[in-house]
Amino acid sequence: MLQRLASVAVGIGDDAAVLDGGMVLASDMLVEGVHFDRSRLEAHAIGSRAAAANLSDMAAMGAEPVCMVAALGLPEGYGDAEQLAAGIASHGVPLVGGDLSRCGELVISIAALGRADPPVRRSGGRAGDVLWVTGRLGAQAVSGFTAPVVPRLAEGRALARVATAMIDLSDGIATDAGRLAEASGCGVLVELDRLPLAAGADVRQAAAGGEDYELLAALPPGVPPPVPMTEVGRLTEEGGARLVDGSGAAVELSGWDHFA
Repeated sequence: MLQRLASVAVGIGDDAAVLDGGMVLASDMLVEGVHFDRSRLEAHAIGSRAAAANLSDMAAMGAEPVCMVAALGLPEGYGDAEQLAAGIASHGVPLVGGDLSRCGELVISIAALGRADPPVRRSGGRAGDVLWVTGRLGAQAVSGFTAPVVPRLAEGRALARVATAMIDLSDGIATDAGRLAEASGCGVLVELDRLPLAAGADVRQAAAGGEDYELLAALPPGVPPPVPMTEVGRLTEEGGARLVDGSGAAVELSGWDHFA
């Protein structure tokens, strides 16, 4: 057992696990009634979202995904398994196997395998690093979590050359920025008036809505991001996470909680 564990370079606590040699492993599970409403999304869209959640973890490590496997729990009489599988494969990463079982609700569990050289971790940030975010935030909250999701795989690989730390915003920057900072042994300051808002989104939706799957990256001061991004804050010497409005006043917000 100890010999097998010695080949694990990065274990629990990051967006994905890393084995010696740069192989990256990530897994995600989506459950009907918790992560999606089957009455509002077609099977292809559900599969696409499930895969995007998984591949976004790969992006946050700067990894290039190689393949995926999926375990599906299907309600009795479910007739959209083929469309579900097609949605999982819609991001261009091969779906190479998995398993099926009957289940009371639709459950999708995906594991992806990829490569990163080197991987980017949450824990490499330093006080003074500047925080940048890809894309726009709040689209999922505005749409009722039905907007298309695009994993930032190309951006993650480009950022791997310069970022000191990175995380995907699956639960919202209000929560995930603090996770990156804590892993890096720093505090964090997020300036809410800088957040790039999706069409129709307000600051609360952008900061706390979750499931946008954009990337939050820490870069050394003076180092520009290699892809289009928005500066939203910085890592600090002082511990803890602070979200402030345009006047500098603290704002209390928290992101998505799967168990709430």
